[in-house]
Amino acid sequence: MEQMIEKIKQKVNSGELFRVNFKTTPVDYEMNQLKSINMEETEGWALRVIHDGKIGFSSSTSQNQIDGMIEKTLEVAQFGQVAQFDFPGQVTTANEEKIKLYDEAVKEKSIENMIETGNEIVKRVLSINSDLRCDAGISKQDGFIQYGNTKGASFHYKKTMLSNSVMVQDTKENDMMMLMESLHWGNADSSLEPLWERLERKIKWSEQIIGMGSGSMPVIFTPKALLVLILPFISGLNGRIVNKKISPLQDKKGQLLCSPLFSMYSDGTIDYAGASAPYDDEGIAMQRLPLIEKGILKNYYYDLQNAAEAGVKPTGNGIRSGFHSSPSPGVSNLIVSKGKTSLNEMIKDIKEGIIVDQVLGLGQGNVLSGAFSNNVQLGFKIENGKVAGRIKNVMIAGNAFEVLKNIVAVGDKARWVSGQYCFPHIYLKSLSVSTKQ
Repeated sequence: MEQMIEKIKQKVNSGELFRVNFKTTPVDYEMNQLKSINMEETEGWALRVIHDGKIGFSSSTSQNQIDGMIEKTLEVAQFGQVAQFDFPGQVTTANEEKIKLYDEAVKEKSIENMIETGNEIVKRVLSINSDLRCDAGISKQDGFIQYGNTKGASFHYKKTMLSNSVMVQDTKENDMMMLMESLHWGNADSSLEPLWERLERKIKWSEQIIGMGSGSMPVIFTPKALLVLILPFISGLNGRIVNKKISPLQDKKGQLLCSPLFSMYSDGTIDYAGASAPYDDEGIAMQRLPLIEKGILKNYYYDLQNAAEAGVKPTGNGIRSGFHSSPSPGVSNLIVSKGKTSLNEMIKDIKEGIIVDQVLGLGQGNVLSGAFSNNVQLGFKIENGKVAGRIKNVMIAGNAFEVLKNIVAVGDKARWVSGQYCFPHIYLKSLSVSTKQ
């Protein structure tokens, strides 16, 4: 890395080099049977430069291509965006010592052990109902991130991730129930019991299909479904979108946006969480960043470029979607704070309403405006304070910025979704629900 940085120094005004190297071992099951075992390795290099005041970028899968990467970034920089920032001269090292990201037990987990886990998943699903189809994936990943720039800043950290996912299908004439659950975490100590509890409860709730009418009614969003309502906020709080003056949340800092029951923050310093790291992908220390507190907008999130354009400090949210992309504003781990109401209490409070657990078309449509319209892939009807059965051919619609003003209760327990989002259940007073008979 140091030798490559020296070579970059000779050709450009300033630059940064980003490296990612991860080994992944997925064990996949299909239709209740072991299907495949693979071993994959990802190696990637990304070079971003500032030359003659403009930004250039290139990437490669090999460090041997550094000369070509430098030439390409210089070509791109001729037509690139004007740089409003420079790379950091040092990194803050405190996070390296306090955040736990790497578990040797994940790296050492054997394929035989992963197969045992897969067999146990299939066995437990079939013990509930032998007619069910179970697809499962057990995956381990370990590797490292490395960064250096021509200003002298550098860092290196290792990371592990263990993933377990289950998809259960029950296919009958004119009906197919599909249920998905997963658990992603950075160490090997996490228990699968919460996953089993959710699976068994939802399979039981799905045994009977029940009809319902259309109209406005109370709706409970599970942690997995809550992204429907959160995505517009992720977009609207993005510093790049705010700078472009196309965010519906611009100029609303300090204003009440949602119910006082709703708080949300980005935090890249949580041990073993999927998006945790000592630094963002530009060398800025990760932190806990309040976004919304008791319904009030507290902060937008920025990378280096967009923070400089806004005249504010970067928030440690310069995130790459992969080594092949430049950093841009992104949330790390996104947390919605827990409330005081249990799921059972929410259900008991509803005379007629629904629980939404999975939707189709997440993120489609005009997310930035807050509007959503989604078919419910998996949902349940509540009648007189009890779950009556599974619903079919149901659609929900509304505007996230409006419906989150009408929160009745927030769940007293939160769970991680995709290893990166930690959400509770959210109980809304009223939402438009339509049914196709």
